[in-house]
Amino acid sequence: MLIAKAPEELSDEQLAAFVDLVVSEGEVTPNGLAGRARRALGLAMLYDEGVLVGTAAVKNPDVGYRAGVFAKSHSTAIATNYPIELGYVVVAATHRGKKLGWKLVDAALQFANGLAVFATTRSNNGAMQRILTARGFATNGSSYPSAEHPNQKIHLFLREKVSDLNGQRDGA
Repeated sequence: MLIAKAPEELSDEQLAAFVDLVVSEGEVTPNGLAGRARRALGLAMLYDEGVLVGTAAVKNPDVGYRAGVFAKSHSTAIATNYPIELGYVVVAATHRGKKLGWKLVDAALQFANGLAVFATTRSNNGAMQRILTARGFATNGSSYPSAEHPNQKIHLFLREKVSDLNGQRDGA
């Protein structure tokens, strides 16, 4: 079962499960994660027989964090033009290889409401890179070292604002 809701529409138990899965997969620093999840525009959660097996979010990142990502990647884009971030895309190891990430990303991106979006992913996460590219994201800048995974690099992906009228990227 796939649930996609604003954080305030989720129970405390659902939010705690979201945070626990994201932390368990080692994708982000746990400090402050619950608060960041509560500030998201929307969260997507995928359950299998009552067990949470996947997450994704469209986040309202802190201005300093966003500026840091764009600076570290030597992005050619203006960070403030990308106000929201697709992130916390996690599929439990037991459920990988079933294309569940695609469903989660699609559900989360509904909350973007046509705004330009940025996302980051590790260099060894080919599945996520394929999903992002297929959903209109393109790499920008240079990869930079991951704080959580010292042997990995982080890649910045950008998706331009989508026109509400024709479903095309602005400028397309």
